[in-house]
Amino acid sequence: MATPYDDPAPPELPVWALEQAADDLGAGADPEEVSARAWELARDADERADERHDEYDDPDSGGEA
Repeated sequence: MATPYDDPAPPELPVWALEQAADDLGAGADPEEVSARAWELARDADERADERHDEYDDPDSGGEA
């Protein structure tokens, strides 16, 4: 039988992403839209960080061998 403890807690939305999303969408925006936009911003930032890291690890691009 599944318990509430079986599923990991969802990651917390970064405050910076919420602030950026609220600025992007303007005052009076639907909170669900702000949250969705914030998750999008956070995912994009994670992808950029991963790409930067991969760049330094790729020997063909001058990274580590």
